[in-house]
Amino acid sequence: MMRLGWADAGIIVPWTIWRQFGDREIVEQNWDSMERFMAHVNETKYDHEALSAENGNYNWADWLSYEDLENCSGRAFLPGGGPRPETKVYWSYLGACYWALDADMMRDMATATGRHEDAVRYEEMALTAREYIADTFLTPDGAFRLDLLNTMQTPTLFALKLGLFTEEAGEVAVERLRRNFEEHDNCLQTGFLGTSILMETLTECGLEDVAYELLFQRRNPSWLYSVDNGATTIWERWNSYMKDEGMGPRGMNSFNHYAYGCVGAWLWERAAGIMADTSEPAYRHFYLNPLPDKRLGHLEAEFKSPAGTIRSAWKYEGDLWSWTFTVPEGTTAFVTLPGEEAEGTDYGPGTYTVQQDMAE
Repeated sequence: MMRLGWADAGIIVPWTIWRQFGDREIVEQNWDSMERFMAHVNETKYDHEALSAENGNYNWADWLSYEDLENCSGRAFLPGGGPRPETKVYWSYLGACYWALDADMMRDMATATGRHEDAVRYEEMALTAREYIADTFLTPDGAFRLDLLNTMQTPTLFALKLGLFTEEAGEVAVERLRRNFEEHDNCLQTGFLGTSILMETLTECGLEDVAYELLFQRRNPSWLYSVDNGATTIWERWNSYMKDEGMGPRGMNSFNHYAYGCVGAWLWERAAGIMADTSEPAYRHFYLNPLPDKRLGHLEAEFKSPAGTIRSAWKYEGDLWSWTFTVPEGTTAFVTLPGEEAEGTDYGPGTYTVQQDMAE
């Protein structure tokens, strides 16, 4: 089934395993199938109509989102059945975004396995996909041609992640996104696909304060809402169970589902600051760039990477922020302190402690 975001697992999984563990064998084993998939995506531009015979004229897309085009509520479909015209546009937009993301990952894997001509080809494909998205779905000032998408969180998140805006248009889009969260009382509205890039993209575009608001949010939908209602695992729905109402929707309700667990990656990579370097997978070289928040107070993270155990622990004592981190033997880390931009320093093996006055 050529359903966007799900069919792409054949690219995403090998790329992720290679990035985390430096395992090129999984890339070699799947290269031919990934090539065939990408050729089909490139030919069809991941357009919903072009793939209707293969997707059954249906996409899960941003599954279980709270947006206006949320699949399960029926708002995505015509009364007589079939997706609404605006739904098809939205699905085609998301599909094209995955076309670009997949091409980026193929470029990385081609480079890692010495396929230099393929790396150039996929770099060109990624650029072509971005140009297609910008020309088809966006106006020059950074708005979506289908105005409904301007009222939603997920479309803007994907556009920001892909770097589709000029600097000025990007600032407008970021401000539009900030207002959207404010209008929803700092609650996310994203589903499976939007949530998967939510926290990272907010951080990358300077909305880390919004990311932390979402982390600490206790209203539905939010991670702590589920915890407050008894969650000890990641649920498929934010309201899979409610103490005051009991079971949530019963037709589809998993109590052990990773989709919203992606916040864990953000806690490791952003709050703790331990990030992989795709140019040197398996953490032979990595980034340490923590994003502390006084409300969290303190954090201790220990990651047993293929290259050794990486540690990052920070705490506040008043306005004084103390951070201790460990770089394993045989590795190096590019270390950036909070508030620094492009600045940073490469650290060799060892354990280090730095302190910083965080008074505003």
